[in-house]
Amino acid sequence: MSHFWFSKAALDPTASLERVLLIHPFGIGDALFITPVIRALKESGVNQIDLLLGSRTRDIFETNPHVHQIFEWDKSLVTGFSMKWGRFKRLVALFLKLWRNRYQVCVDFSPRAQYAFLAWAIFWIPIRIGFNFKRRGFFLTHKKDLRQGFSRKPVLEYYCDLLHFLNIQVSNRRTEFFLTDENHENGNVILRKLGLDNDRPYLIVVPGGGESWGPDARLKRWPVVYFGKLIRSLYQDRRSVFEKVLILGGRKEHSLGTELLQELGGVSAHNLCGSTSIRTAGALIEKAAFLLANDGGLVHLAHALHTPLIALYGPVDPQVYGPYPLTSEALVITNEGPACRPCYQQFRYQASCVGVECLAALSVERVLEKIRSSRFLERLQPNLVSR
Repeated sequence: MSHFWFSKAALDPTASLERVLLIHPFGIGDALFITPVIRALKESGVNQIDLLLGSRTRDIFETNPHVHQIFEWDKSLVTGFSMKWGRFKRLVALFLKLWRNRYQVCVDFSPRAQYAFLAWAIFWIPIRIGFNFKRRGFFLTHKKDLRQGFSRKPVLEYYCDLLHFLNIQVSNRRTEFFLTDENHENGNVILRKLGLDNDRPYLIVVPGGGESWGPDARLKRWPVVYFGKLIRSLYQDRRSVFEKVLILGGRKEHSLGTELLQELGGVSAHNLCGSTSIRTAGALIEKAAFLLANDGGLVHLAHALHTPLIALYGPVDPQVYGPYPLTSEALVITNEGPACRPCYQQFRYQASCVGVECLAALSVERVLEKIRSSRFLERLQPNLVSR
């Protein structure tokens, strides 16, 4: 039975590949990195590309024209017998649907063993491709070793490498995010309410660190007071580049947005943290003059939408997890020190860090110097830039 097949043989290149399941349980930024893989599979002739995702990224793919079906595995904490029983029944129904689809290939983008085990033992998928990190790839039939986790090259390149087992090349590495007319209209409604109709330019700022690190997202946050000082300086130097500031982030970051409002002085700004969906946020980002943000999912969303961006990185290596492919639209700024930076290695970070020196010591003056020396503002659309 193919259920128990652990063959190392390459998939027959002459065989018709009809049904593929992609597994990606992580956050927005990493999820966007699989969009070039999805496109390459579709262009190679795969008829049905399904996704098994975590609970936060469904909206990223629901309008992707290359995706056939999306399955969501919600692992959020539930309490009480009735809620746990309901969760169990939904999980059984999910696994039954995946088993019935009879996938030929599963591509697991996680460094964990549990998904490959399910693909083998429950879903009966004969070809299981993924990463072998700390010998967790036992249930994979085709694996790429990750001795040091993701390092030295972009995560997206690691993802593309997995398609080599299928003899498929990824020719276009740009990430994709597809907005609908409804998304655009929802964004326009917000802009009209804020007096930003008629293409009046605005800046989007993301002072938070996203949801992937939970309460440890503080480790990815440049100080709010620095954001305020930087924005005031940019506004004084290049007032024609943006008239207002829109602050985006999650519901739990609303107080952070309020704190930033207090730091902006005479700059007109609005706190939208927690008040928009990810798709409406995408529509707002697409029309922004540029985005200024900490490392997080909205950086990659902006890059997928070709919106110019300035991204501030601390404990995470931007050469691995930064916007990719890096273009003139994206300016990534990091601190030269301390020596422990980047501390995010092998999928772990230093949660005990108190001072977060890699970001606290990244001065506003250094960021301004990087912006000016790169001529980032001058390279924005000509109609937004005026001396």
